[in-house]
Amino acid sequence: MRRPLPHIKPIQTAFSMLACLLLLTCGLTAQAAEDSESGIHQTAPPVIAAPLPQQEDTGTELYPSEVKTTNDMGVRKIIKTYTLTAEQNPADIPRDSFVRDGLQFALTDITETRTSFTDTRSHVEGLETSTESSDLNEIIKLLAPVMEYQSADGYSGLLTLDLASVICEEAGRRYSSFTATATREYPHLSNADTSLIPKTITESGRTLTLDSVSWEAQNYTNVDYLDIPDSYRAVASYSANATRSVVTGYITTADYHGEISKVVAGDTVYTAYFTGTAEDSIPASILTPTPTPAPTLTPTREQVPEPVTAPVDSGDTRLAPTLIAFATLAALAGAAAYFYLRNIRHKKGNANL
Repeated sequence: MRRPLPHIKPIQTAFSMLACLLLLTCGLTAQAAEDSESGIHQTAPPVIAAPLPQQEDTGTELYPSEVKTTNDMGVRKIIKTYTLTAEQNPADIPRDSFVRDGLQFALTDITETRTSFTDTRSHVEGLETSTESSDLNEIIKLLAPVMEYQSADGYSGLLTLDLASVICEEAGRRYSSFTATATREYPHLSNADTSLIPKTITESGRTLTLDSVSWEAQNYTNVDYLDIPDSYRAVASYSANATRSVVTGYITTADYHGEISKVVAGDTVYTAYFTGTAEDSIPASILTPTPTPAPTLTPTREQVPEPVTAPVDSGDTRLAPTLIAFATLAALAGAAAYFYLRNIRHKKGNANL
């Protein structure tokens, strides 16, 4: 079996390494070209973006109830009137400058005027008082003809007594026991005999019983020079146990009529005065308001990171592997030529020997 020449083996090894490097370089070059064509770029590490601050929207927008323009000694003004209720905030009145008819109008003054009105209503106030008598003529003398009235919610006024409304009623009664008595006279009786006297009588719906009788001669007859009574008069007393009720007092009621009123706060009127000047005479700080910097917020885990793309030159991506491949080929070619010439010289030296 023939053995290969010794100077051929290094050359084969060098060319094998060169072939491997060429394959690797071609693969890298093709991959770089494919990534460039598909739009794939090198990206920086993801950065979590802080959310923009949300401005609270009050949903309140005020419109003027009246707008008028004045011209005083060459100075042009626009006057806006706003009528606000108690629930509206005067801070929502627009104060920004604006341009109209070639003039820049800026807020110079704003005034406030509070309005009010008087609310009047009819009112009836009842009065109740205790009296000892039920005589209306006496009671009316005790009642005041006019009453000053003040309500809990701020209404006040003078009320007049309504005489037709005065009513007197019993406040109550108490009951007690007593003895009912009555006296009866019975004249022209022939004898002083109690059998001639009724034993009971009726008085005020009550039945009274005979208690006692007193007798007196009513007429005399002269017999044998003696005055002998020939008729009598009886005075009888009757009595019975009874119960009666006594009024303890009287309650008088009366009505007072009239109108009451109070002052009620109304809407508040704000008047904004805008003075017009030429645009070039307005300072830049008024025309261009300074923006308010947004507050710095710390990102949270729930926020989705947005990738930030780092620009990479696509041409450099394709040329870098190619230059490396050519440099490697040149180095390997030089090494192969060196070993080849070295072997040839060695061979010639052996032949000379």
